[in-house]
Amino acid sequence: MSDPLDSLDASDVIYRGFEDRFRGSIDAIREKQRVFVPIFAGASDVLDIGCGRGEFLALLKEHRINGRGIDTNAAMVADARSRGLDVVQADAMAHLQSLPDAALGGVIASQVIEHMAPSYLLALLPIIARKLRPNAPIVLETINPACWLAFFSSYLRDFTHVWPVHPETLQYLLQAHGFARVEIRYTEQAPDAVRMRVVDPASLGGLDPAATQALTTLATAYNANASILNSLLFTYMDYAAIGYRA
Repeated sequence: MSDPLDSLDASDVIYRGFEDRFRGSIDAIREKQRVFVPIFAGASDVLDIGCGRGEFLALLKEHRINGRGIDTNAAMVADARSRGLDVVQADAMAHLQSLPDAALGGVIASQVIEHMAPSYLLALLPIIARKLRPNAPIVLETINPACWLAFFSSYLRDFTHVWPVHPETLQYLLQAHGFARVEIRYTEQAPDAVRMRVVDPASLGGLDPAATQALTTLATAYNANASILNSLLFTYMDYAAIGYRA
């Protein structure tokens, strides 16, 4: 029997393999995305834009929340469908424009908007707003470019990324397009192994008072600088902008 992937576009298959290697396993991503499930409690007709392998759709199904996914990558769509998920191959703009207004009870896009040109994202947000029912949630999760580690590793590693979106920018864009109660939720703290460590001034005792005072002053300055660098280089790798249709 032939492999169904043999009939797919080679670039789609290659990118699916890229996701498998660098983003993480299906189980690992599903556990990361589990934190967003309560936002959609009681919802129906949830749309997962750029659903990839269908990790969040599987979570919705597990919690008896009706959801459907779209993705432009045929290999991802085939993968998700093979696990019994409702997924179609479609462009986000075209798919949303085909829906009646207020047809959706929620929208999520995880690690997707960084693949969009700014002009596309700006055109997409008002369409999403029209297709959502009042008070329906939107969750846009993406790489945090304010974290230098995330930008110079996760963001630059992916050759399909188009434009990074700063958390404050995305929060403003949702607010400007009529979404209420917009919050930024940070996820996946950079590993402790790469974060700068601080010095405990209490460990500097045992010397004469002048030396202890001098070392304590140095330790205090070092700790302040380490805190600044950790907040820039080694903070949260991802974030989600969460809002509700007014």
